[in-house]
Amino acid sequence: MDMNAPDQGPAVVPRARPLLQIEGETYLDRAETRQAIAGNARLSISYFLMNAAATLIAGYGLLANSEAVVIGAMLIAMLYGPILGIGLALAELDGRMLTSALLTEVLGVIWVVAIGIGIGWLHDNVPISEQLLARTTPNLLDMMIALVGGAAGAYAALAKRISGAVVGVAIATALCPPLTACGILIARGYLQLAGGAFLLFLTNLTAIAAAAMAVFLIRGHRARPSNASFGAIWSARLVPLVVLLVLGTYLVDALRKNIDDSSLRSSVQRVLEEGLRAQPGARVIEVRLTTEGGRRNAFAVVRSPEPLTADMVARLNDKLDSSTGRNILLHVRVVPVHEITRDGPIQAPMPAFR
Repeated sequence: MDMNAPDQGPAVVPRARPLLQIEGETYLDRAETRQAIAGNARLSISYFLMNAAATLIAGYGLLANSEAVVIGAMLIAMLYGPILGIGLALAELDGRMLTSALLTEVLGVIWVVAIGIGIGWLHDNVPISEQLLARTTPNLLDMMIALVGGAAGAYAALAKRISGAVVGVAIATALCPPLTACGILIARGYLQLAGGAFLLFLTNLTAIAAAAMAVFLIRGHRARPSNASFGAIWSARLVPLVVLLVLGTYLVDALRKNIDDSSLRSSVQRVLEEGLRAQPGARVIEVRLTTEGGRRNAFAVVRSPEPLTADMVARLNDKLDSSTGRNILLHVRVVPVHEITRDGPIQAPMPAFR
């Protein structure tokens, strides 16, 4: 050992590559991101078990009309991970990851719908609830929620400090409940409603994948030039965008119809309430709209101690047509009311009801 050699200081031990620091936020590097997302996009026993549990919880929550129970199902479902894998695979143009994530998601969808069919068949006597019907009419607002949720989920997967935000994203971008609703409705024979529920899931899936792909691209996850040509890269990445455009066209029209129905329902409710002010004790309980043969029908349920005559309904129908500028056929179902206190009856049904 040369005693005259200059002091080199302590030996430097190589350290693992640190997390990327940007503007005060800590991000995982590309390799760590790929490993984490690819792990959540693979098939496993836990994937099937957790999705089965989520479907059972969602199914009984939908049948019981319990929003809180349905939210619980969203928290434990594992359908979100493969969609992030699809987004990352499209960003990096990784065919192997894309195939794995798509296979995992497709098998998960089949699994959830099959269990939903079983729930619907087993409990075919339980009425269809509002929570279930609410997942059969997607519109543009659902797509916008899924786009924001997909972007937030991808960012949370990149940022170590806010990784727990994925839980909130899972609630906002519902995946398991609409698929469960689809299965229940298939078992009941309501194929059109089942199609609406599946369309909601497909909208959420496509929007999440497209938004996640965009976030991953911004964060530097791109295909290597040697792995794919420019045309192949853009043709692959345009697929979710084209699907979004097609879905968006339909959902814009669905949103317009929803707004129109809501406005028309409010008009029917207002006209009926104003027209029944002279009818003591009469109350409008429900208004439902349908379209048959190109004509709008309004079905109203009214609680009243006295019956309504055809002339009264005709006058209400005329006021409704004049107020809305449409030709609407009004149907009124009158439910008799019999109110009693300790001092005797206050409102009793007229003889025509008895």
